[in-house]
Amino acid sequence: MDEVGKRLRSARIEKGYTLDDLQQITKIQKRYLLALEQGKFDELPGDFYVRGFIKQYATTVGLDGEEIVNDYEAQTPATRPRDYEQGVSKTRTAGHRNNSVGKWLRDNLGKVIIGLVALVIIASLYFYVSRLANQPKTQIPDQSSKVVSSKKSSASSSSQKSSSSSSSAQSSSKKDELSVKQAGDANTFTVKNLPSGSNKLVVTATKRAWVMVTVTGGTGSTWQAVLAEGQSHDIVIPNGVTTIAVRMGNAAETTLKVNDKSVPIPADATSVQNYTLNFESNN
Repeated sequence: MDEVGKRLRSARIEKGYTLDDLQQITKIQKRYLLALEQGKFDELPGDFYVRGFIKQYATTVGLDGEEIVNDYEAQTPATRPRDYEQGVSKTRTAGHRNNSVGKWLRDNLGKVIIGLVALVIIASLYFYVSRLANQPKTQIPDQSSKVVSSKKSSASSSSQKSSSSSSSAQSSSKKDELSVKQAGDANTFTVKNLPSGSNKLVVTATKRAWVMVTVTGGTGSTWQAVLAEGQSHDIVIPNGVTTIAVRMGNAAETTLKVNDKSVPIPADATSVQNYTLNFESNN
């Protein structure tokens, strides 16, 4: 019986396989493979497994499995069960299936990793977009739109025109004259003696400029737009105004006036500036 084991071992060595390699390929335990090579067939689970293991071992190392089994049977008179082939076939099928899955994973590992990374990126983008979609949207007014004094303010303004003549008489003196002067810092101004009646803030662009004006006090209003070169816009100053905030995108090329009084914007103003006009009450 040693002759069968010797043939198996020689064929394995010729193929360059170790017992560990053969165990991985055939799924037969290493101690059984060693027993086959040493001719210690009585150490295997049974005669059925001996025949199956011999045939699978022989086929794996390039020998004729049937021939090696016949050599073994010639030395071991025994009845060969009919289900022998089925058992060996199932063992080989399972082994090949496992080998195929392992080989596929090895060959496609890079693709699998790339696919997983892509899946993670897609999922992250989906959650990010969903989160943005659920956030409240900020409404940006159209450049040409403006929120100005309501009809109530217009009615109030027109009703006070009758009293403007008496105010004009009082403002003729230097003491009551409208003044716009720089306050604590270069971007803050104090407006005094604003007459009752119709008042306006005039914004003029000597070059293309973006401007936003927010009126606090009175009826309040907000306006913003892009003015073309040489274009002007009037903002109504309501009674009871306390503050007007002006943000300019091109301050060096923009002028401000309260009625006919210029706001003394510094000559060295950079492009984007914020200005504040504080109105003092006449009372």
